[in-house]
Amino acid sequence: MSSKRTNNSVTGSQQKKHKTVDHNGYLHKTLLESGLILKYPPEKCMASDEPVIIIRNIKKNVQKHFDYPRNITDLFTSLEQECQNLDLFKQYLFPNIVRNIGDNSEEYVLQDSVFKILLSVPILQNKLADYIFDKAIDLSAESKCGPWIQMILKCFSSLDNLSNTDKIATHLINLLDITTEKIVRLEIISAIPDIIGDQEHSNIAAEMSRILSEDHDLIPAILECLSYLCLSKEDYEQLQKKTLNILMSLSKCAHFPNFVKFLLQPARINDAAYLDAVQGLRNTLGWSTSISKQQEIATSQVLTAVAIRNSMVSSKVIANAWLKVASTVKSSTDHKPIDIIILLILYSTSEEKQKLVDNVIKKQIKCNVLKEVLVDECFEKFKPILKDYLKHLICLTNSLMKVKADTTIASFASHLYTLMLSRLDDSCQTVVSEILQLGLDSKHCVLNILFILNNVASQDLSILKPQSVQMLTLLDRMDDMNLDEIRAVMNLLCCLAYSYENSVVRDDIHMIIRKELSSSSPKIKVQGILASIHAVKYLMGSCNDDHTPDLPDDNSFGSVSHLSEGDLREAALIIELVSRSTRQFPDMIAFFYDELSKIVEEATHINKQFLLWLTEAVTNDLQQNFIVENIEPERIGELKLSFQYCLNAESEMDEVIAINIAGLALQPKSEINVSILPPLFQLVQKLHCKQYDGNLSNIDALLGCPVIMPKIALDLIEDLDSTTVSNILDCLIHCVNWFRELLNAFAIQDDDALKMKILHRVVQIEELEILCEQIILKSNIIYKPPACNFNINKYTGATDEKKPLQTRTSKQKAQKVNTQDNTVVPETIKTQTTQDNPNTVKNKLVAIHNIPLRHLGLSVLHLFNNDLSTTDQGDEINMSIKILKFLLKCVNINIENILITKIKRQTFLSKHEQSFVYDKKKAEECAKSINKILPKTVDYLKTITFFLDDFMASHDSQNENTFIFTPEVFDYITCLEYIFNMLATYFKWIGFRNNQNSLLKSSLRTIAFTDNTNLVSLKDLVSAVAKHLLKYEKYCFQLTTAVALIELLKSVQEYSENTLTLKVLRDMAHNFLSQKWNTPDGVPEKGLLFNQSVDKFAALYFINNEILELKTLTIQLLNDIKVLKGRNDTLSTLKTINKGNFSILYRNLGTAVHEATKSRLSKGLTNTEHLDLWKDVAVILKHMSDIAKTLENRNNLSSFFNKSLPVLKLFLSQGVPILELQLKHNTEEVLEILKILQQSTRFLQSLCCHSRLKKDIVLISKVPYMRQLLETLIYKVKAALAANKCSEAFWMGNLKNKNIHGEIIASQESIESEQSVENDDEELPDDVESENSDDDILNPDSKSISDIV
Repeated sequence: MSSKRTNNSVTGSQQKKHKTVDHNGYLHKTLLESGLILKYPPEKCMASDEPVIIIRNIKKNVQKHFDYPRNITDLFTSLEQECQNLDLFKQYLFPNIVRNIGDNSEEYVLQDSVFKILLSVPILQNKLADYIFDKAIDLSAESKCGPWIQMILKCFSSLDNLSNTDKIATHLINLLDITTEKIVRLEIISAIPDIIGDQEHSNIAAEMSRILSEDHDLIPAILECLSYLCLSKEDYEQLQKKTLNILMSLSKCAHFPNFVKFLLQPARINDAAYLDAVQGLRNTLGWSTSISKQQEIATSQVLTAVAIRNSMVSSKVIANAWLKVASTVKSSTDHKPIDIIILLILYSTSEEKQKLVDNVIKKQIKCNVLKEVLVDECFEKFKPILKDYLKHLICLTNSLMKVKADTTIASFASHLYTLMLSRLDDSCQTVVSEILQLGLDSKHCVLNILFILNNVASQDLSILKPQSVQMLTLLDRMDDMNLDEIRAVMNLLCCLAYSYENSVVRDDIHMIIRKELSSSSPKIKVQGILASIHAVKYLMGSCNDDHTPDLPDDNSFGSVSHLSEGDLREAALIIELVSRSTRQFPDMIAFFYDELSKIVEEATHINKQFLLWLTEAVTNDLQQNFIVENIEPERIGELKLSFQYCLNAESEMDEVIAINIAGLALQPKSEINVSILPPLFQLVQKLHCKQYDGNLSNIDALLGCPVIMPKIALDLIEDLDSTTVSNILDCLIHCVNWFRELLNAFAIQDDDALKMKILHRVVQIEELEILCEQIILKSNIIYKPPACNFNINKYTGATDEKKPLQTRTSKQKAQKVNTQDNTVVPETIKTQTTQDNPNTVKNKLVAIHNIPLRHLGLSVLHLFNNDLSTTDQGDEINMSIKILKFLLKCVNINIENILITKIKRQTFLSKHEQSFVYDKKKAEECAKSINKILPKTVDYLKTITFFLDDFMASHDSQNENTFIFTPEVFDYITCLEYIFNMLATYFKWIGFRNNQNSLLKSSLRTIAFTDNTNLVSLKDLVSAVAKHLLKYEKYCFQLTTAVALIELLKSVQEYSENTLTLKVLRDMAHNFLSQKWNTPDGVPEKGLLFNQSVDKFAALYFINNEILELKTLTIQLLNDIKVLKGRNDTLSTLKTINKGNFSILYRNLGTAVHEATKSRLSKGLTNTEHLDLWKDVAVILKHMSDIAKTLENRNNLSSFFNKSLPVLKLFLSQGVPILELQLKHNTEEVLEILKILQQSTRFLQSLCCHSRLKKDIVLISKVPYMRQLLETLIYKVKAALAANKCSEAFWMGNLKNKNIHGEIIASQESIESEQSVENDDEELPDDVESENSDDDILNPDSKSISDIV
């Protein structure tokens, strides 16, 4: 209280003192003469003229004073004395000046203050500025500058001219350093660009960057200030680097938008600096949830996205920099989640950018650079941005979904939609509507759309509930859908109808089911079956009355009264309706059983009451229709029936039961079709597994029970009529399928007694299949097999015909043809396809290939837990080599369609009705199952190699090419091949390239047969596997085994390219090329499969070879081909190569020369090294031309012509400029290169004429480009000589048209061509860039059979 009174008294005395101030002082007098009358508060100062006139008068009066310039000191002394009072300081600082206008004495307030007027006088400016800033510093020291700072800065910012900007800048920085008031600092920083002139901006920027690193609260103001400064590009780049460093150390995310806005101002720096800034932002921008709150992160992300988008829109250079940063990532590990955000923001800027982003994303998905894991991280970290750009995200996803050519891209888009629905909760309804609309608009997207919707329904059905009625529009599309699409539609609609009570579409779906099942159209009836099954799927999960009821012994589909009212009885009635509707269609009954089996197997919960009812019903159906106790009748036609293949001991049977296959198959008027037995038993097995937790003891008697079959004498087959033979084959095929389904059912059982029976059944399956083949080969009938694998596609309008034998892949040929039991058909299948009445043999092979066998599932992998017996027959619970061979063959056929190498592209040639849908979940389960059996597989390899070692030791004196293989030895060799094939398919699986890294490493460690824990990286594991696989090279007695081993090594090598693995691969290919391959019968290998194998070996042999090595190989080949005179002659070093397939080796050599040259050039060479390289290349081309002349045939000439094109193009672009530079210093070397190369180019010219003479259409199409290339080469060499002042050394004449033998072609047509093309030296042609690369010119994979052979 006392201090306040004191202050008031002081103020009062000062006010009294003001009234006694002498108005005749120099300050007042000077200003009065100039037109400004100073008053004290609360009065306002009076101006008689405009401020400009007052300023001019003050300057004039001060300078005219007799005591100038000392009078200035008096003026400031008077001013300082008055301004000691803060009220007067405020009076002069604020705009408190009024002026009277006109006679009415009307006043208006001027915008200028007294200090502003005085500061406008140049001779007073410096001292007054010093005083004002000193006063401000004093106030800041006491933290009282807040109310004053704005007007102080306004005085300076509104000045037209500053006489000493350096000093003003110093004052501002000092004030900024001293003051602690945040508002003062912000005001100063904001005013700096308006006050300080351009010449001081560089110093100001340095000080601002210093303060920026010290006080992060000032970041927005400082960055805003810096953005208005006029800096040179060099200064701005330095400031950019400092700012990025500060950003890296920044913990708060609130200021990220300011940094983006500052660093990406358009037209401030060069393109490279913008790229650095964008790269720095990409690496730095990160929102840590541990430091900032979620709301702060969301706000920062949205504002940062806006800043990034503004930068893209403001400058094309900046937009391209963002695109380049996100699109030039070479590896998936280098990608960041923000890359997807960058591409999405860029996508939203313009239509042009949409196309660019679309192409970039598609390319990266194809190259496996952009993975789904990255998208998962993006949705986890950048949800606010994704919500803001949802419209553009949906548009981008739709664009990806519509891609027809590559299903990998569509799969990626499906994952995007799934994440939108699962992560963007508030936007689910919008996304669902867009997905459904896309499905209705684009037919080829339907399956992916349905897959997404079904996934969403399984996770959270509430998302789709509001769209239930709209989902019914999918039914309008079903006429054009295939089975998979219909299945998905019905699953989705039934889920919406039956998963919860009071569904708005339940009655509609129920009515649709009844109408479709009662339809006379088989196609619509199939739709009804699928709808019924999926309705049962959701109804049988009811938890009401979940108890076990008492059922009658004769329970059937019709007895539904024992089930409680509601969902369970409704499900039973639907099953009964299906049973009645399909009674006349065996294929539909089988289809119904197969589909219901899948539903039962996949179900997580089935009502116990319903499960028991269904289990009893289908079991009774099986027992009543297919199981008998005696044979009635004992003879049908010429065939006598008997109990066969019984494995049950008498002690195990209370009564004799048998499967009545022959009795049903041989009676054409039978009401029961025996073909539905396997699918019915499959359903029985699945239900018993669910009912008894995998225990099949109630039905295990079926595993060993006998089968009623006709007695067969193979020697008498040729004497039987065609109908009888067909009946026998029908019975055998039905029996095989029954045994196969038994194997599927009981393979997972661990009981030793059952294991013994299972292995016996495996032997019987193989024996029966071989017996079928023997009968087909011995008989002369045209056999049409029974319908066992029912083709429901015929009802849906699709075609699903089995491919003919000759169109299968080489691997399938090896499994289906070359590896059949060679004791039965040792040479027929392998060699007679090109000998001895090929049409008859071909028809028989097609018949064998088209035998309809039931599919063996992944459950047979469980049998690989048994040990391999070294005896031929095996023992009770161990496998024999024959069993292992059969199981491996079946497993390979199975996993090829599950563990796919890549998702095949759909083109206009693809059959869309046969479109393949990759099941990722099933593939992962399969991969894990194989990983479990890998240790046992390694044990099998040990056993096989031990046996083969003993075999080689006992035949040590023989050459391995002359080994005579017994059937047992050949079985071991075949098993080795099948194991290699299985492992190759496993390691080629697409899943290992996505997200199964730990499983891959575990598998590699097992195959490498090492417990070394130091092998952690993929590179080390791959090297260890390569070294281990090298040990199996000596066991490759057959070509197919060698190919399988090479394919396995290639599949492993793809995960880590290192020199060791490549060397192992190359050496192994060289060794295989150096061997002479024979069939098991000692006949030399030949044909398409052999040539394709040679092509693989040759490609690997030449891969990654240096030019010097290729030069040596070329010289060696030139010498070796002299021995290729006869048809059966082979090269002395590469015994696989003969005159017929030499062109395959030659073509691969040409490819390797181009690749090696391109690789060497990319490493950066000195000029001398360039000369050495091109000399070696010229020598190789010369030797290759000599080889083509020696072995003159169309394939060799075509290969040399095509493979020379890319090499000459490289020489023109990168070789000729170096020759021009080195011509002065290395004249002899350059001329030598040109002379050697001239021999090849002249031969190419002869080839051009030769192609026209022979009318070779393929080569003629390349002639114009080749001649243009040769002409360009001539003129470039001439230009190089002219540049070195050696024009006289160049002489150009007219080449005569000659053929490849040097003989002159005397046709008028060729003479005219020569004159129009070769002799036109008036104009230098442009060096046109050809679109034909080496891959476009000749792709081995795209060659026809005739070209390969």
